[in-house]
Amino acid sequence: MDHEPNRLLRGLASLVVRRAVWVLAAWLVVAGAVNLAVPQLEEVVARDSTPVVPLDADSSRAVSLMDREFGSGRSHSFLVVLAEREGGLTRADVRYVEGLVPRLSADTENVSFVQDVRDDQVREALTSDDGEAVYLQVGIPGFTGAPSAIQQVEHVREVVRDGAPDGLDLLVTGPSATVSDMAVEAESSILVITLVTIGLIFALLLLIYRRLSVALIILGTVGLSLGVARGLTAWLGLHGVFDVSTFTGSFLTAIVLGAGTDYAIFLVSRYHEQRRLGVPARTAASYAAGRVSAVIIGSALTVVLANACMLVAELGVYTTTGPAIAVSVTATLLVSITLLPAMLALLGPRGLFEPRPASTGAGGWARLAALAVHRRVPMALAALVPLVALAALMPTMEPSYDTRGIQPEDTESNRGYDTLARHYPVNEVLPEYVLVSSDHDMRNARDLATLEQAASAAARTPGVALVRSVTRPDGEAIDQARVSYQAGVIGRRLRRAGDEVASGTEGARTLADGSAQVDEGAEELAAGADQAVEGAGMLVTALEELRSGLTRLESGADEAVAGTGELRAGARMLAVGLDAAYSQTRTAVDGLGMALDALESSLPCTLDPICRQARDGVREVYEGERDQLLPGLRDAAAAARQVAEGSGDLQTGLRQLDDGLEQARAGVEEITAGQRQFRQRLDELADGTEQLAEGTGRVAAGTSEVAGSVGDLEGGLGEAADYLTSTAERADTSAMGGFYLPPSALADDRFAAASRLFISPDGRTARIAVLGTDDAFSSAAAERSTQVRQVIENSLRDSRLQDADVVTTGMASANADLAAIEARDFRLIVAVALLTVFVILLVLLRSVVAAVFLLATVVLSYASAVGLGVLVFQWILDEPLEWSVPSLAFILLVAVGADYNLLLTKRMQEEAPDGSRAGIARAAAATGGVITAAGVIFAASMFALMAGSVDSLVQTGFVIGAGLLIDTFVVRTMLVPAVAAMLGPRLWWPRRRAPRPTVAPVDAAPQTSSR
Repeated sequence: MDHEPNRLLRGLASLVVRRAVWVLAAWLVVAGAVNLAVPQLEEVVARDSTPVVPLDADSSRAVSLMDREFGSGRSHSFLVVLAEREGGLTRADVRYVEGLVPRLSADTENVSFVQDVRDDQVREALTSDDGEAVYLQVGIPGFTGAPSAIQQVEHVREVVRDGAPDGLDLLVTGPSATVSDMAVEAESSILVITLVTIGLIFALLLLIYRRLSVALIILGTVGLSLGVARGLTAWLGLHGVFDVSTFTGSFLTAIVLGAGTDYAIFLVSRYHEQRRLGVPARTAASYAAGRVSAVIIGSALTVVLANACMLVAELGVYTTTGPAIAVSVTATLLVSITLLPAMLALLGPRGLFEPRPASTGAGGWARLAALAVHRRVPMALAALVPLVALAALMPTMEPSYDTRGIQPEDTESNRGYDTLARHYPVNEVLPEYVLVSSDHDMRNARDLATLEQAASAAARTPGVALVRSVTRPDGEAIDQARVSYQAGVIGRRLRRAGDEVASGTEGARTLADGSAQVDEGAEELAAGADQAVEGAGMLVTALEELRSGLTRLESGADEAVAGTGELRAGARMLAVGLDAAYSQTRTAVDGLGMALDALESSLPCTLDPICRQARDGVREVYEGERDQLLPGLRDAAAAARQVAEGSGDLQTGLRQLDDGLEQARAGVEEITAGQRQFRQRLDELADGTEQLAEGTGRVAAGTSEVAGSVGDLEGGLGEAADYLTSTAERADTSAMGGFYLPPSALADDRFAAASRLFISPDGRTARIAVLGTDDAFSSAAAERSTQVRQVIENSLRDSRLQDADVVTTGMASANADLAAIEARDFRLIVAVALLTVFVILLVLLRSVVAAVFLLATVVLSYASAVGLGVLVFQWILDEPLEWSVPSLAFILLVAVGADYNLLLTKRMQEEAPDGSRAGIARAAAATGGVITAAGVIFAASMFALMAGSVDSLVQTGFVIGAGLLIDTFVVRTMLVPAVAAMLGPRLWWPRRRAPRPTVAPVDAAPQTSSR
């Protein structure tokens, strides 16, 4: 006997059967309300702004930084507007392109930045060498991949084409346009996918039930589920409960149609079992709903929680898909356990749900189940060998991040890339930007040289075709700043100097004669310096005696005041002595003044520091004698004469005499000190002049030799010029050449133009553009972007920019961030989803062994499906799997695979609670047709994704569909029954063994049919 169903579920089943009309009416009202009162899902998706790459990723931060420093501060994505005319752009074409600048700039809602091609230098830089194409960059406020950005891309395309000259091909391309085109293609595929899915499901339902009414009723119920799910998802997305994207609709449609059909098959199959036993339609509907609802709830709960796990991810493709699928499956679950039983109760009595007659004898599923149970090991090995072989291919997967390659070749962005490739260097509009941010202004020679070293290091990185920066705006270092250029200039100037030397032989002879005269003068100067030293010594001695005499005179003057008897005669003698001293001193002072004038007019003395110091000492002596000594002697002599002649007041004369002698004595002391210093300086001067004489002698000899060897000098200059010129040629490479930009060059107009493109207005952020040799969307480009960043960081070490912040952005950098974040998301999703599914299985089965076993089978099924995808797409078709395929496939295959195994295992618990092989065989035979039908239908709905025009949908549909078929025909049919039979009662550990069920007939007594 079957186990008793849950009382709550049994009560719910009874209620919906009794109130079938009301249930149908209620669901029709709900479906109408959520679709009429709420905007359609596509409209809600269009309002979303979720980026593909999270805003906190390095590449996203770099975009914001670059826009803030070089753009408008409002741009989050960039487009490229390309104009092309075969044969060359006309004047009208150029005027039209220039006119796009104000037209696009006027729309501040959809456009945030427009590159001003009206500037002649900018336009020339953006025009192709053949003159047939020109492009400009346009910034938009939407984030790349967000639905809002998609609308802005379309708006720019409309403005660009409006009024274009005939024959001018205008295309909008670039990374944001590429992602936009992919999303538009995916969205346009929804209708095709829906129609293909419905067609496949309808065909399979007809094949299974052979009754049109059953197929139509099931499709109608599932269609209502889809309507409710879309409306509910749109309402939640509109109110910000979770985000939605262009991929939401595609996956939601396929999964709801597949899951809803599966749930209907589960219910209808159990209903048909009861009807074949003769149970009335309404009773069979109530019985089937009460028994199967638990399985449907468990199955749906697995899918819901597994998809809800995507909320822990960072990438928008997961956060906008997982929650929407979870909500949609929840809505499908509610419709399945309420509306479908009501439809069975309403239409069953009218014969619209009658089953086909049961086949007599053992069916195919019974024979296959018996084989799996009785030949356990061979069947298990037959299943495991191909599964493990396919799973072994999974580690060889090389995920693709090429959003350009997964969409049709005729999208506008792809046509734009093809056009650019015909006229511009590779990756012209898809460079990697490296931003170097410092805490100071980098517009100085030292930092610019460091930036050039960084650019040069990046240019030497394998896979880099061209590097542009402030020091190399056209891809090559500024000529005038290269050491090779400067060496060449010096070499050419030396050659001209050699020519001038060759024509200056007579001047060299004149130089020799002049140097001889200098030598003679130096010898005379040395002799005069020796005499000056001797005279200075004598002068010091005389001054010492003079000071001593003046001291005695001053003492005598003091005594004269007390004794005036002998005053007149002594005063007369004193006046005569003072007059003689004044006359001799005056002669010495005049001679010293002439010597000072000669020293001050001497250029060699001015250049020689020792001579300059000696001259300063002479000046001090001269000024002291002139201003103090001579006036003191003169005043003292006059006062003595007044005393001698008696013409004047004696007291006044003595006082004047005393004051004069005091002034004279002070002057003599100062002069004596200065004279000592002067003598010391003259000693040094004498030594210097002797060295000068010796040196000028050598100069005279040397210049004579120069006059005789001008030819040798000319040859030497020629050799130096040749060497520097050849050095310039050898050093004319980025790896060999140095870099020096003098401060005067910073004001040059050409540097100013480059500065605006590659240096922020405050000079603290530098931008380096790196163009690769391969596809910017490839994995190799993503890896190279990381390598370039590391190379530049290393080149900044041990410089003033070693603490600068270095970030990269561009298509390759975004893909590198995408790869790193996706790897983290995948690990997190796998861990959370496996734990969630394990808990669900553990709760429903109450067996650790069964839960672990079933979880292992679905993981193996998933790995083999991905391995099959790698084999088909990567190895055979040479199209690597798109990066999101493994994660999306994991969630659905684990969840749906667990559903099917759960349905089988629950039936095993009913048929073989003691682990008997016969019970396991009965359960496998009873559910074989149902699970196979459900698996095939769900796989068909996934295969319908292959009708889309985007490769990511095609690959996802193939991998999930193939995985469902593997799970249906290999795992569920062969592996699970064989291993369950091996485990026997241990399968239910630690659950206590239940008694073997006794088969009792289901009450088939006729009952009164009601509508």
